[in-house]
Amino acid sequence: MNTKKIWVWSLALGMMVAALTYITFFSKQPATVASNVQVQELDKTDEPVEEEEVEPDYTREILNPMVEISKGKRAISINVDVSPGVSGYVEPESKVDVVAYESVNDEEKDKDFKSAVLVLENVKVLASGISANTKEQALLYQTVTLEVTPEEGLMLSLASKDKDGFYLMLRNDEDTETGKQGLKETREIFKERKEKEAE
Repeated sequence: MNTKKIWVWSLALGMMVAALTYITFFSKQPATVASNVQVQELDKTDEPVEEEEVEPDYTREILNPMVEISKGKRAISINVDVSPGVSGYVEPESKVDVVAYESVNDEEKDKDFKSAVLVLENVKVLASGISANTKEQALLYQTVTLEVTPEEGLMLSLASKDKDGFYLMLRNDEDTETGKQGLKETREIFKERKEKEAE
């Protein structure tokens, strides 16, 4: 009997220990998992947030676009009035000849002269007016942008300072003849000289 009681008590105690061990182990595991999740979340919140760098946008809306410049060429703008600018008929892709005007005073003869010089031929127009012009405003342009070589651009920029202004001669699309660059016509200015003498 004593042996049976010992075995019974041993079995009962063993089951109780097993039950306690089971309860203890599995009741602590969720807490450990939860604590690990919390630690990970805390670690994530401690990480510095990198702000995305936004590059500045320098592009702007151009109401009056310009024709694309050909490779090796340059764009240069010159001032023209409506009449010298062919009364608003010059538009992108037009071909023009550029005439520069200059005034000369001959002190020995006491005479004034005005000359017209053909400085460029068969030049492509890239734009008329300024970039902010609407289509309607571009018809009343005071500037014309031309496609030139670097050498022609230097010559035009110098002519714009030394001359009295530019006239444009509009070409037919099929007229590509050149060879008259440098052609010059000079006339004596009578009216202006007489007005100076009267003063």
